[in-house]
Amino acid sequence: MDDPRELLEAGRFDELAHDDHPLWRGLALLELRRYLEASRVFEDAPDARSSGTMMELAGAARWLAGDREAAIERWIAALDAGYDSPSGPVKPPALLVYAGKRMGDERYVLRGMRLLGKLWKPKVGRVWPGPVAGFLLDKVEPERFLEDGYEDVELEARRLAAAHFWAALKDEDHAREHYQRAAQAEGACALEVEHHLARGELAEQQAE
Repeated sequence: MDDPRELLEAGRFDELAHDDHPLWRGLALLELRRYLEASRVFEDAPDARSSGTMMELAGAARWLAGDREAAIERWIAALDAGYDSPSGPVKPPALLVYAGKRMGDERYVLRGMRLLGKLWKPKVGRVWPGPVAGFLLDKVEPERFLEDGYEDVELEARRLAAAHFWAALKDEDHAREHYQRAAQAEGACALEVEHHLARGELAEQQAE
């Protein structure tokens, strides 16, 4: 089989859906909108509960399948999961803020913001997704949040997709434009949980 990253970037999701690794298989199923299958792949992966990335993606799959309470459970589980960098733990509380705002439940918003406040330090903001905490806490200006990126084209495409997703949460007047940018299939953007949630937001808007 071809390299899974190449299949992902080429949009060959039907082929990637048979990959041996649960991450690639689950991402392909998300792109194919087979959300319940994707959630099971992420959740049944070896050591899934100790992987923040797997729990984030499992939560996104559940959210997109319409099971929002289960999605939040996965994102809460991600709070205690492992990450490779000091900035990694920023993502789960940010997702709680997103869920709380979308569900109109201030409990999750307050919990997420409180945790982000504990995590935020200037050095955390130097490495993505650290700036997400600063942005949601109003410590990083929107222009800087969107524009301060990577020279590496692939990393920048991923960062920008995620950044536009969070920008939409605070800029409701231009939310659709931000979601469209986040949902674009550029490079390895499908590796970002925000890319998939943005696609879900656009689908909901179209259905209204």
